[in-house]
Amino acid sequence: MNAGIPVGAVITLVLGVWLCCIAAAQGTTIDEVGSVVAGEMVTISGTTNLAPGNRLIITVTPVGFEPTNKSASGRTSGTSGTAVVEEGSTTTNTWSFEADTTGFEPGEYVATVEWVEGDATASTTFAVTGAAPTTPAVTAVTPSTTAPTQSPTPTAAGPTVPLAAALAIGLTGHVLKRR
Repeated sequence: MNAGIPVGAVITLVLGVWLCCIAAAQGTTIDEVGSVVAGEMVTISGTTNLAPGNRLIITVTPVGFEPTNKSASGRTSGTSGTAVVEEGSTTTNTWSFEADTTGFEPGEYVATVEWVEGDATASTTFAVTGAAPTTPAVTAVTPSTTAPTQSPTPTAAGPTVPLAAALAIGLTGHVLKRR
């Protein structure tokens, strides 16, 4: 009787563990922006469980943004760019992006963050106003009362990963039992 573990069993176990690791969700959140006066710089920021150095794409578009006739005189505004994930606490890293709202028309805008290499996305809406506020602005950080939009769980591979891992473990047991 062979006392060593068969190579097939080791490969099956390694594949099972690998499939389970793929199921670990990558996620990102985006902080609430609030209201901004057109022409001001606004910081769009959030947290993520992605490793430092990863690049995120940030886009800011009007809520009503859609393709238009090129001959139409409608004016749209928005911006986009990238942010690099910075090291944060032991479980959460941070990112931020400075957006210039010069040229933005008053209205509602959507800020979206997407991971370049995966499906971690989040978005929030904020208002751009055309007039400066009449009361002095107070810069105080207050925690958000609403949960940020987050979609870190892969939907296509979610249920199949545990099934694949269970199948791999069952096959390993069967191979070992037959030897």
